[in-house]
Amino acid sequence: MKELEIMIGLLLAGFILLVVGYAKCDKKKGLCMLTTGILIMFSTIAYKLYLELAI
Repeated sequence: MKELEIMIGLLLAGFILLVVGYAKCDKKKGLCMLTTGILIMFSTIAYKLYLELAI
């Protein structure tokens, strides 16, 4: 259950950063939020691979 909660937390944080960053994309802070949101979304894939491969 702990892994599921971590994945949901990462996805939620990523979506929030993407939405807020997109709303403020005309400023530098908005672009940083978009970039961070994208990186968090990619980190969910990396975390799932980590769990499945048990490295």
